[in-house]
Amino acid sequence: MSKSCFYPLVNAVKNYPWGSRTALNQRFHIPNPDDQPQAEVWMGIHPAGVSQVIFQDKTCSLAELITSDKNAMLGKRMVEQFGDLPYLLKLLAAESALSLQVHPQKAQAQAGFQRQQQGSNNPPDYNDDNHKPELVYAVTPFMAMNGFRKPDEIVTHFRRLTVRSLDDAIDQLALHPCAETMQGFFVTLMQLPEDEKQQAIERLVSEAPALYDENLAAFILRLNHYYPHDIGLFAPLFLNCLTLQPGEAMFLSPGTLHAYVQGVAVEVMASSDNVLRAGLTPKRINLTELVACTVFEPVYQETLLMIPESGHGKHHYPVPVADFCFDIYTDVTHFPVHTASAEIVLVIEGRASLQHSGGEVIDLNCGQSAFIPASTGDWTLTLSGRLCRVYG
Repeated sequence: MSKSCFYPLVNAVKNYPWGSRTALNQRFHIPNPDDQPQAEVWMGIHPAGVSQVIFQDKTCSLAELITSDKNAMLGKRMVEQFGDLPYLLKLLAAESALSLQVHPQKAQAQAGFQRQQQGSNNPPDYNDDNHKPELVYAVTPFMAMNGFRKPDEIVTHFRRLTVRSLDDAIDQLALHPCAETMQGFFVTLMQLPEDEKQQAIERLVSEAPALYDENLAAFILRLNHYYPHDIGLFAPLFLNCLTLQPGEAMFLSPGTLHAYVQGVAVEVMASSDNVLRAGLTPKRINLTELVACTVFEPVYQETLLMIPESGHGKHHYPVPVADFCFDIYTDVTHFPVHTASAEIVLVIEGRASLQHSGGEVIDLNCGQSAFIPASTGDWTLTLSGRLCRVYG
């Protein structure tokens, strides 16, 4: 394939039950001829959903394009550090909540995936050998749960509910708030006797507006609408609950227990599909593996929102990992951009025009994306709306 500066992408759409039948179609013009619940659009080279590139009326996979000349496509540093495209960009539309879940650290993923490759007879817990730090950028108001609350908040919430089998674990968490007692509480909760669990859930749902504040009750009742009787209904009591407003973003480190509840967002992560589940799902829960991969430390509410570095139409969100960088551009004209690593750009609103000094131009409408090789160098962006840029 001849070299270009900009490659339009055709991306895989994931039809998961928790997705929306209308959000991606109406907002990003993603076709939905069969009226399926469209949950995610994947942009990258993960084997579970490889993007296709279009050039001179020909199509090939993005993975194939990158392999054709890794240094030109990825840049020397990315080749040396990662060997391939290290990130995955997604559009996400949640009508109902995703699984309550955690992603492993890299060493845990490597060890777990290797065990499976060596012929373990257990159902698979790992889809690849990579970690999965991730950033979420809200396009609409986006309900989410992110990280354990402070121990005193957890104690207060569960003492109001009164679950006898949790009394000892809650007392220990109150007396000695630390990772060990947090883990003990969580394991005890996950192993509640079925009859007591269901009694507690019934009271939780029926009395949520009386027991808890309006925001917390809203999370509980929304989860109950889609996942009645699920152990994950307790999650709002021990996880931070927040609603990102459009343009706000948060970061999740591997080991952070979390769940996305409702809304449309852009999500960028290390190129992985490793998920260990703890609830809000009919799928398998491996409690031992889940606990081994979970960090049982509180995440403070005031630290959840990312603060971008902003100036003249560009907003850079500082990410504490090397796998990806994330920028948002708004309403710019002939804005100079320098590409030194593999990039993917996605138009979130409006339309964009990308122009290289050599004369190559590509126009992208809302919902369209393009791959930009490291060898592209300098180019300019003209944009009416919003565009996200992911790079190394």
